[in-house]
Amino acid sequence: MKKVIALPEKFNFNAATTDHGWYMLPPFHHNESILNRVEALSNGNIVKLHIHQNHDQLIIEIGDKKTLTNKEWEEIIHKVNWMLRLDEDFSVFHKMCSDSQDMQEVVKENKGRLLRSPSIFEDIVKTILTTNTTWSRTIAMTTNFVTLLGERYSEDSEFFAFPSPEAVLKKDRNFLNQDVKLGYRSDYIYELAWNVSNGVYDLDVLKNPEVPTGEVVQKLKEIKGVGPYALSNILMLLGRYDFLPVDSEFKKHVKNKYFAGELPPASQLQQLYKEWGEFKFLAYWFDR
Repeated sequence: MKKVIALPEKFNFNAATTDHGWYMLPPFHHNESILNRVEALSNGNIVKLHIHQNHDQLIIEIGDKKTLTNKEWEEIIHKVNWMLRLDEDFSVFHKMCSDSQDMQEVVKENKGRLLRSPSIFEDIVKTILTTNTTWSRTIAMTTNFVTLLGERYSEDSEFFAFPSPEAVLKKDRNFLNQDVKLGYRSDYIYELAWNVSNGVYDLDVLKNPEVPTGEVVQKLKEIKGVGPYALSNILMLLGRYDFLPVDSEFKKHVKNKYFAGELPPASQLQQLYKEWGEFKFLAYWFDR
């Protein structure tokens, strides 16, 4: 079975899926021009999605020729739409890029969309797994987390869906630390899962663009493990690009490109992309 979605004008599927490293983290699997993902639907059904572009259309195919209900398809289309930011308008950002000599490729290649997960829970967990570590270690931790806690696609499959908060809570913090090998992040992720599962955090409200950014920031700061870098990354995943991810990679980039190898004061770092306003994160991201 498959569904077809009309794409925004000049949509670049390859850029939308690979300009951000999430495509390398399970349950995403990227194969040439196809984005694959195992997804657990709200009714418990596990599906394998194969997503690719055909001219001005997005094709979503389901593995194993499963028959899905209209409601299940609506959920899948909603999730894919969110993952690829099909409803986001990048025209203002592209206009700003067209006025910048260093950002012409963004306009030419229709860049700007950065892949995200269907759920905020997954994006927060993955962001926490990027803190104070290498990218290869992030991939390893995410792979362990998904394969040891997620639901298997089928009995003989090597693919798993991303674990729900409830699946995390079936184990204990020691399992996250010793078996999944998350280290100190175990406490953060276990507590996040508990707060989501018990209704302390309503993460879906963060997707609402009408909620003021200041309110979203306050809610995210309540989550243990979400420091300044993680905060800016999660805000980006929510479609709010006003905050810079001042981590080691950011500092390395700007000191070499703008400060002759010398790291300036933190206040000066924050001023670097000021003229990009609400698109500061994207300006930094594509300024490399």
